This record gives sequence, structure tokens and C-alpha cells, in this order.
Amino acid sequence: MTNKLPSLALWAHFIEFCNIPRPSKHEQAIVAYIRRQGEKSGAVVEQDDVGNILLRVTASAGHENAPVTALQSHVDMVAQANSDSSHDFMNDPLQLQIVDDWLTATRTTLGADNGIGCAAMLALMTDENITHGPLELLFTVDEEAGMGGAFGLQAGWLKARRMLNLDTEEEGEVYIGCAGGVDVDSNLALQWQQHQPTHNELLKISLTGLSGGHSGVDIHLNRANANVLLAQELLSLSQLFAIQIQSFNGGTLRNAIPREAFATLFTTDSDALIKWLLKRNTQLSKLYSSSETQLCLAVEKIVSNTNLVLSKEQSGALLSLFASHPNGVIKYSDVLPDIVESSNNLGVITLEAGQDLHMLNLCRSASNYERDAHALRIAQYQQQFGLTVDINGAYPGWQLNKESRLLKQALSLYQHLFDKPAVVQVIHAGLECGLLSDVYPDCDIISFGPTITGAHSPREQVNIASVDKFWDYLVAFIGELTKN
Repeated sequence: MTNKLPSLALWAHFIEFCNIPRPSKHEQAIVAYIRRQGEKSGAVVEQDDVGNILLRVTASAGHENAPVTALQSHVDMVAQANSDSSHDFMNDPLQLQIVDDWLTATRTTLGADNGIGCAAMLALMTDENITHGPLELLFTVDEEAGMGGAFGLQAGWLKARRMLNLDTEEEGEVYIGCAGGVDVDSNLALQWQQHQPTHNELLKISLTGLSGGHSGVDIHLNRANANVLLAQELLSLSQLFAIQIQSFNGGTLRNAIPREAFATLFTTDSDALIKWLLKRNTQLSKLYSSSETQLCLAVEKIVSNTNLVLSKEQSGALLSLFASHPNGVIKYSDVLPDIVESSNNLGVITLEAGQDLHMLNLCRSASNYERDAHALRIAQYQQQFGLTVDINGAYPGWQLNKESRLLKQALSLYQHLFDKPAVVQVIHAGLECGLLSDVYPDCDIISFGPTITGAHSPREQVNIASVDKFWDYLVAFIGELTKN
């Protein structure tokens, strides 16, 4: 790291989180770290069947009779790196650096989402100078890949009737609602044929350098989706040149806006096609000069290790499917006009020579009915192209409660500490609060956190000053909650 972080227990725990690989579904090492910290601090350590871990922390002296307060964050991180990175998320520690009061990782996601929240919870436990009542620290697993930990949470485990979720990403905002989501998982058996070489050449076409980002938080920014944009360019290309697709791959996660996409194809006029693409790269760079400043559409001649290829007709049909696929904002809220109500992210396309096509979408909505209706319409659209569709993994939205007592306390304290009001918000991203409130309907829940930008992409960074402010607020809030 180029500079030093402030001397806070929170940062010490977060550095440990960055040293321990923890992609979704591979959280064993970080759970073991949390367990060790709990045992060392004298907490009661419990773990459920799906892997969630709960630390029951005794109150500070004199506050044993205060109501129990639960805090919750998820331990896994989105593992994203650009194609030119050699980082191994299963084994390598993150390489951290400080740039202009922001902490980031080198060419990878940072995992501040939700590592900062987890680190704050551990710091509340390990810092003996903090006054608090009885605490239940709930660390859930597998949030980013389907909310498996929250889905598996059992009623009756938590005793608290109030909870602080620490998984939102704008300091000074208190969240009381979020969108739900559902996966649209699709496959198509393709008719592969042997390519006849003649004078055809194989080209690799790459679209890289896009911003990407969180498919909920950033979806309203109209950032280019690499899957859709590359397909649109190739569809236009197919009207001018005879092409046959051998592969098309873009995106790696359903909840991250794809930053890169790649295709290989055969053509009979490679030199003219290359000239056209290079001209198109210049045009696209101008078109996206404000929003996608690093966009690059590139082409190169390559040697194929297989002669399998799709027909011109099937190549065209697939490009039409990808290029015109529903993606981005579907509808803004009628109640909160600046908030996205429903969206879809065409997150993953996997198409390799000789294999079936696989597509993965994440459809979000603040309304469970609209979530399911939009997913059904996407499925029907895909079925027109012959795809087999599986709609699965639905999780509910978190319905806002403006009468929340915890919210009123949070707003009053923020005003008192910082002499300005906090902003009450709902978020289009999926928080675990919806599932948690389903299991614990009598639990009063709010969510807040520090300022994090670029989540779910290698551009992820956390503002250091906002973490310090978030920490001061959290400590004061926990102290305030000992009174009632």
C-alpha cells in the first residue's frame, strides 16, 4: 500500500479480510477467521447448517439489561478481474493501494462490499473501549451468488428484535427498502457443423474497457452492457459480410454488468471486415466519450484448434437474440420517481465451439409480482429462439417501513452528531433484509454503510474518510441503543 490507513480496529480486521480469499461459495477460511476472533473475545460462537455464523457478545459492564441488538453483514465478495489480470481469487490476497483518500485493489474487486460491514462488527466486539448492550453478530454466507445464507436462516436463532444491516454504500443515507430478484437461467442445444477452410479466416473480436458495475446500484447509469453492445456490432457486421460464429463469451456473474465480451468467427473477407471494425471502434469511442472512456473494440486474426462452427442462419439468429434482449432499466417507481422499480441484467453469455449456449439474467424489482412478471416475459422472449428456460432463486424485496422506531433513532442521532440530516432511501440492489424480515417479521431493520463506488467491478473503491465517519456513527448508535 502506498499510504497508511487510520489506526482503527475496523481497518485492521478489513486488512485481514483482504488477505483471506473469500469468493462466494468459498467462505470457509474467512468463517474460520471470524470464529477465532469470537472465541478469542469470549463470545458464544454458533454456526447453522448452511454456514452462517453467529457471535453472541455479552454487554459492557452495567448494560446487561439493555435490549439485544443484532448486526448483520455477508462475508463473501464478488470476485471480478479483467481478462488481462492473473489474480487468483481462490488463493491470492488482494493487492491494496490508497489513491486520493480512496482504498482500492489493484485490477480486482476490493470486497469492501461487504467486508467493511463485517470488519466493523468484529471491531465492536474486540474494542474494549466501546459501550454496548448484548449483541448478536450475524455473518451470512453466499450472498452475492444467490443469498444462500439468508435463504437458509432459521426462525428462532436470533433473539434481537432490532437489527442493523451494514451493507449499503453511501454514507449519510439510511435505507429502509430494497428490490427483490430472480434468476433467468437459459440453455440452447446448437447445431454445430464442420467448417470448410477454403479462403476463410478466423477472427477474434474483443470488446473491453467498459465500466461495468453493480447490476442493481448502477443499472440506472445506462452503462454499456458488453454482451449486448458486442452483439449489436456483430449483427450490423453480418449485414455486410458473410460470417459464421464459433464462440461468444461475455460477463461472469449475473449481478455484475458485463465489462468485456469476446467472439470468434469465420469470414471470407477478413481484411475488409477488420477495416470496418477499426472504423467502428473510433465511432463507438466518440459515441460513449462520456460514459465509457476506456472502450475498445479490437480484432485480430487467430488460428483455430477446431473446425466446428455455426451456420450463417443460426449465427444471425443468436446475434439477434443477444442484441435485442431486454436489458437495463425496465421501469422507474411511480411512488419514488428517481428510483428504479424494475430492471434486467444480461449478465452471462457462454458459447463455446461444440457446446450448448448458456445465458444467465438477473431480473430485479421492488414488487415481487413485477419481478416474476418481467422474468416470465424474458423467458417467453427467449423461448421464441428455442431456448429452454429455468426461472429460479427468487428472493423478496424489503418493504419500506417509514414508521420504524429504529429509523427515527438513526435520523435523530445523525442530525445530532453531524449537524445535518441523513437521507432516507430505498435501493434497487438486493439486500438480505427482505429475506431476514420474512424469517423475523417482528424485527425492526435499517441499513447504512460507508461510501463505496464501483462495486462488483475492478473499479470498486471505498472512501476512507466515509469509513471513519460511518464508524463514529455506528459506535455512537450502539451506545445509544443501550438506553432502550
